[in-house]
Amino acid sequence: MGMAEAAAWVTWTLLISIVLVYVVYWIRHRRHQHSIFARLGIPYVPPHLIYGSNHTLRGRGALATKVVGQWMKQYGKVFGYYVGWQPNLVVADLDLVREILVREFPTFANRPTLVIDAQPVVDSLVGLRDQRWKDVRSVLAPTFSVVKMKYYMGGVMNEKINELLSIVSRKVKRGDPIEWHATYQGMTLDVICECALALKTHCQRDQDGDDFFLAVRQFLRNAVNTAILLALYFKVFAKFLSFVSNRLAYSGRMTMMIVNHLKTVITIRRRDLSIKHLDVLQLMLDEAENTQSDKDSVAENNSRSGAKRESKKLTDEEIIANAWVFLLGGFETTANTVTYMSYLLAVHPEVQDKVHQELCDVLQDSPEELTYEQVHSLKYLDQVFCETLRIYPPAVNFVSREASQDIQLGDLLIPKGMSIQIPLWHIHRDPDQWPRAETFDPERFSPEARATCTRHPMAYIPFGAGPRNCPGIRFGQLEAKLAVARVIRRYKLVAYEDTPLPLDFKIPTVTLNPSGTVLMRAVPRPCSFPVSPKAK
Repeated sequence: MGMAEAAAWVTWTLLISIVLVYVVYWIRHRRHQHSIFARLGIPYVPPHLIYGSNHTLRGRGALATKVVGQWMKQYGKVFGYYVGWQPNLVVADLDLVREILVREFPTFANRPTLVIDAQPVVDSLVGLRDQRWKDVRSVLAPTFSVVKMKYYMGGVMNEKINELLSIVSRKVKRGDPIEWHATYQGMTLDVICECALALKTHCQRDQDGDDFFLAVRQFLRNAVNTAILLALYFKVFAKFLSFVSNRLAYSGRMTMMIVNHLKTVITIRRRDLSIKHLDVLQLMLDEAENTQSDKDSVAENNSRSGAKRESKKLTDEEIIANAWVFLLGGFETTANTVTYMSYLLAVHPEVQDKVHQELCDVLQDSPEELTYEQVHSLKYLDQVFCETLRIYPPAVNFVSREASQDIQLGDLLIPKGMSIQIPLWHIHRDPDQWPRAETFDPERFSPEARATCTRHPMAYIPFGAGPRNCPGIRFGQLEAKLAVARVIRRYKLVAYEDTPLPLDFKIPTVTLNPSGTVLMRAVPRPCSFPVSPKAK
């Protein structure tokens, strides 16, 4: 063997040795990561070395809610599983849920750390943490006030529902099938774009050809992709993708469309601050344009106290990020809820008849466009809404928290940094809290039932609970009930041979989506109210 061959052999031997040593180190480190639940004495799903349990949770044909339900039967209401190296603690014990979401909120104020530290989500209410989250949340809290529901957003919703009804009317006259999930998606996207993005879209008119509608659906469909999975399984990929993402921020097609639009609108509005608009974007801009006296006041208070406290003033990045996340939060969840309400009414015609009778009794011959007060007065419709959210919680995997420090809750020790998942689907179907849990029964939420209710306060939390619950509760309630009320007032929804019985689901991200089409017939009712010309 010549010197060159010997050198090459030594080099390759060294490289292979280094690789083998690293592989052995990595395996031992991963096994140590996978031992945390055993060390804590918490039951857990035995993990795969690379995937943890994510290959089971998100495997082909698997539904996460069904998988978690099977694990709960095997391991109990408090157990752990791993996604790659990350431990996730599932907590369905309602006393512990209350401790985590409400009583010990300061320890569990944050959502789990994002896998990829990427814009714009890191500057939104989803990604912000600790004091900055509190500051931004306090600024945005008035966004969905009753006043704004009454005098601005309700009008936008009625306008978009007019268009929805006109589309349904044309399809009914032609005898075309109506796929209600996509129909409601177009409506809810038009609503949230105008209310949160100052963007007038026409997603309902041409869903197959509208670039924005297609881009939003594509984004949500592919949110969990190969790159995300690699980041979940290998920390080095998470760090690399965070590095790349922060240098190619807003690189997604949908995100670029939104960001470019928002930058333009912000520039235009700042040219003339005397013109005020009644939307979410304007509220954030108003806060961003704090007067100098406000800044001076903060500086003076800091000087007196000796502590450094930042102003609650929103940055442009936070304005854009929160408008973006309002779109994602207010589009798919509301579209799904309205779809499920309509579906349940179609397959339970006796309930639909009661809803229609209430509409006739309460609204009588009032105009077709309904006010906030009128919708609020529809008590039985509210029962249907609540029961729909119990059976089909829209953001089924979104209620999660992270421990900011070690904490002992009874016999359970939760270490700092542990991610906690609250399984809404199973809590809402717990037979100990909900007799005949699989049955659709709006009477569970009747005034009489509420007055005598002995259920645990955490047995029903479709919007989460505690200070970090969903900020858009009023918005979602109004839009969903308004849409269903106006559809049922004009049409009888009827299940037929092409209507899925029962519904099948998929969970591409955190929302519970129909896995296929949701077809129902719409049979016109005799009109006893003035019809809006726009809705004909």
